[in-house]
Amino acid sequence: MIYKYSSHSKFISMIIFGLIASMQQIIVAYMVQTLTNIATQRSFSDLPQILLIAVSGLLITFLASLIFNRLKTGAIQEANITLRLGILKGMLKQSSDENTNSLGYLTTDFKLLETNRFDAEIEIMMQAYMIFALGYALSVNWLVTLLFLIGSCLPMIVSSFFQRKIQTASENWTNANDKYVSHIKNFLAGSSTLKLYDKQDNAVKKNNVFVNQLEAALRKMNLLNLDTISWVSLIANLFTFTVPFLVGIYMVVNGQTTLGALFAIAQLSNSFVNPILAILEDRNKLSTTKKIVAKAEKYIAEGKKTEDVSENDFSELEVDDLTLIRKDQELARHLNLKIKAEQKVAVIGPSGTGKSTLLQYLMTGEFGQAKDIILNNSQAKAGGFANIFSYASQSPVIFADNLWFNLTLGVDISREMVMEVCTKLGLDTIVKEKGWDYSLGDNADQLSGGQLARIELARAILMKRPVLLLDEINASLDKKTSDQIHDYLLESDLTLVEVIHHYEPEELQRYDQVIDLEQFV
Repeated sequence: MIYKYSSHSKFISMIIFGLIASMQQIIVAYMVQTLTNIATQRSFSDLPQILLIAVSGLLITFLASLIFNRLKTGAIQEANITLRLGILKGMLKQSSDENTNSLGYLTTDFKLLETNRFDAEIEIMMQAYMIFALGYALSVNWLVTLLFLIGSCLPMIVSSFFQRKIQTASENWTNANDKYVSHIKNFLAGSSTLKLYDKQDNAVKKNNVFVNQLEAALRKMNLLNLDTISWVSLIANLFTFTVPFLVGIYMVVNGQTTLGALFAIAQLSNSFVNPILAILEDRNKLSTTKKIVAKAEKYIAEGKKTEDVSENDFSELEVDDLTLIRKDQELARHLNLKIKAEQKVAVIGPSGTGKSTLLQYLMTGEFGQAKDIILNNSQAKAGGFANIFSYASQSPVIFADNLWFNLTLGVDISREMVMEVCTKLGLDTIVKEKGWDYSLGDNADQLSGGQLARIELARAILMKRPVLLLDEINASLDKKTSDQIHDYLLESDLTLVEVIHHYEPEELQRYDQVIDLEQFV
């Protein structure tokens, strides 16, 4: 995964320098063998040359390890950045309901990719150096080496018994974490109510259930990992070292090998046994992140999907025999809707008749069923033409960024055009007093609901979509400001569909079409 989401050239360089750094164990084994043989044979003539080779090799492998460390941390950083941006893009293409648990994924779950997945992937690849260690050991004494190697396979067999349980425990922990984060978000969103009635302790007691479930799932996952390591360590100590070393001592006593060779193989055994044990441990880590990786891939795939961008040319939208449905309950029935370019359409009706639901249906295709949809004289599919709409509501969406971003969403729009729309909507005073860089993340509560609503309305207009969908935009506006804004909207060449709750009968006369949903209930 880290190879896929980081620079391939840097990743390959990291592997090369890592392999060079890992040769340090072979150099140490060479020193152990030659120095032991020198000691037993009492011949010191080759000592200076051996020390020169060993020290040079150690320095080279040390420098390689420093370079490897920098390449490794750089690759992890690059992969993290790519993944975080890609995952966020995928999340932003989903609905708010689908993203209820996304915050927990980006914090707790994603951290496991770095601490478990990335390190495990790199370490598994780096264990390839055991081939060189194994080759050197076989050249010293193939029989003793073979005994060490056979013994190293037994921990792998033991570890395989735990894999399914570890993966299941990891999935249970992920599910518990999602529920915990969702519950926390819900309580934090209602913190003002809990504070008002001084019932914070009751909320904490309720949350205690989810905390216990989360920590119990984490404990079980960690316990399985630790137990696996304990079993593997026991088998490894018995069969990957003790038994082969005893056989080696027997062969030394019988003159079938030298003491230096045995010590060298014992030293090298760590270089092909420990990697196998490390691979087993890393495989456990990969198991714990399998679900997280699948979720990341899903988000990234979602983010890469290209959407059909509707052209700004708009002549007419016709929806025939529409029934609006919310929570399995039919609202308006047999509604025929026809919107032409530059028309101003008012949608009225008592609460519960589906006024806001109608706008949601137009944008998403959800909450309703229509017999036929015709867009610009062509057949269209419900939810397939969302890009022709801009949207503003009585509950504006404000981002934790500056005023300019909230108005433009990062689109390259001239300041003259933005200022013109702000002036029409009475936002010019805020712009002059606060400036474009005024942070709404820290200061949104210092603006009135009407000002925030007008910021969202300005954004909807500046996006230059063919049709404006307005959901009770005057709910938080005073009469004077509401009249000023409607004068601008109704006298413009904009096409708009506006849900209105409070109005005077004569105000409806300014619209080209009035749809009263009460007639379709």
